[in-house]
This record gives sequence, C-alpha cells and structure tokens, in this order.
Amino acid sequence: MQKNAISRRIAAVRVKPLAALVLTLAIMLASVTVPDAEAGNQVRLWKHRDQYVRLESQDRGAQPSGPNDHPVTLAPERIREMLGSLDVRYPKRDKIEPLFTSSELNTLQDAVSKGLAKATAGQDVTFAIVGIHRGLMSFSHDRSVTTGRIFFSKGKLNLILGRLHEEYNEEEDRRMHPFVPGRRKYKAPRSWETEKPYEIVKQGGVALKKQGDIERYDWLMLDPDPKLWKAIRAEKKAAKETAKAAFQEASQVRQKSAEVSAEQERLRAELESLKKDMQAIKQAPAVVPAATQASRPEAGDSVKVRLRRLKDLRDEELITEDEYRAKRQEILDSL
Repeated sequence: MQKNAISRRIAAVRVKPLAALVLTLAIMLASVTVPDAEAGNQVRLWKHRDQYVRLESQDRGAQPSGPNDHPVTLAPERIREMLGSLDVRYPKRDKIEPLFTSSELNTLQDAVSKGLAKATAGQDVTFAIVGIHRGLMSFSHDRSVTTGRIFFSKGKLNLILGRLHEEYNEEEDRRMHPFVPGRRKYKAPRSWETEKPYEIVKQGGVALKKQGDIERYDWLMLDPDPKLWKAIRAEKKAAKETAKAAFQEASQVRQKSAEVSAEQERLRAELESLKKDMQAIKQAPAVVPAATQASRPEAGDSVKVRLRRLKDLRDEELITEDEYRAKRQEILDSL
C-alpha cells in the first residue's frame, strides 16, 4: 500500500507540468485570431483603433430584406467618385459641406470596393471613420465620426448613415459606446426633435429611400452610372470656379473701398487741422509792428499838432476866425 501511494504521488507530479503545458497552449491558441476575422459573422477589411470597415450580416428591417446583389465589382475610383460627390447641409448653417473628407475617402474607396467584391448576398459593408470636420457648435475644426452601411441592391449603391460628423471621444469605451452603423429599420424622431438633424443635398444620381409615406433622409441610393458622376463633378468644378472668381472680385472691391475710406479719413483729418488753425488765428490778439507803434503820436501830442495846424490855417487866412474857434472847440471837446 505504501508503494501504491508513492506511485500515485510520482504520477501526480508528472501530470502537473503536462497540465500546465496544455493550459499554456490553450491560452496561446485563444489569443491567436485570423487576420481578417472578428467576433461572430464579422469580417474585418480595415481597422485602426476605433475605426473600421468590415463585412457583416444584413441587419433586420421593418420588413424582411431581400438579398443584396453581391458580390459586385466597383472600382475604388468609382466608389470615391460617388461618395466624394455627396454634400450635406445642417439646419443652422448656410454653408454646404462635403459628407466625406479626402482622407476618409482614401480609406473607404479601397476597403469598400474590396468588401463589395467579397460580400455574399446576405452581407453588408459597414464602417466607422474619423475625420476632421468643422465643429457643429463653433468655427473650429474637430475630429468627428461618421458611421454607415453600404450594399448594392437593385442596380443602386445604397448608403445608410448612422452617425454623421458627431464628436469623437477616443477615451470612451467602445464596449459601452459602440459605433453603430446605419439601419434599415426607420427610427422615428424623438418628440422634442422638430427638424431633421441634417439634409443631404439632392443632385442627379442621388435619391432618398422611401418607406411607405416616409422619405429616409439618412438612406441614400446612388446610381453607379459614371456619366452622371462625371457631369456632377464638372458642374461642381464650374460652381467652385465661379465662387472663387466672385470671392476674388469681392476682395478687390473691399480693398478698393478700404483705400477710399482711408483717403477720406486723411482728408477729413487735414480739414479738421485747418479749422483748428483758423480758429487759433481768429482768437489770437492783433500784433502791431514796433515801427508802427513808434510812429504813432500819443493822444496829447495829436491834439497839440491839430491845434497848431488849425492856428496855421487861420494865420494864413485859409479859414475864418469863426471857423477857427468852432473847430478849436470841437478838438478840445474830444479830449
């Protein structure tokens, strides 16, 4: 019996390293993932931190969704042309903004093209992409996230938007705050929402999905005809050139107006200075030259001179005695 107990102890000691080795291998295998696979039925096409482009099963809508026309071949350039032509307008802004930035399109064009070519009829391409867009509450530029669902059905490239240019906080736990793509099932606005959060600018080649009496502002159907998008691109380029020329003309007018205003201000300042000088001259006391002051006789001397002159006129019999006396009295009265 003692030998059996010893044998069991030796066997247990030998089993422990083996169990540890098996456990280690199990952990290592569990940590290894297939490069393009994610949890469940999701297939990764591209990922960077919180951002992703992937394949996943169709979501459930209000009505059963028909199969997609997948796989489908759309070149990255065509994907970029269609997505890059989309514009959005927000209710509280007058300016129209592009739906995707150039940097976002660089990622989406390749990943979406690859996904549509690999997708089955029951799969969609979903994405969450972060870009630099103008802040909704200010004139600053902030990082914002856009999510969506893309699939090809009935000859149209469908894009259902989830989040659009919403503030991105990289500190959030995505397990608690996941980036959810757009959904086929319509979500009615909440009671306090009186208007759509945004509006896709309507143009040739872009239509909004209708579900009964409801027009989905977040569900876009894009015609893949390259001629349409070529015309749209040419039209937008012409509009951009026109806007640029108008801006330059307005800048020149503003500059000329500023120059005229500056000249008017300069003349106004000169006129004001002249007015002050004239006022100072008027208020200054009259200055009599020293020579003039010296030549002027005193009041007493002037009377004497006049009386003597008057006497000379009488002595020379140029005036009568009566005239002499009258004039003499007048001079004396003026003292």
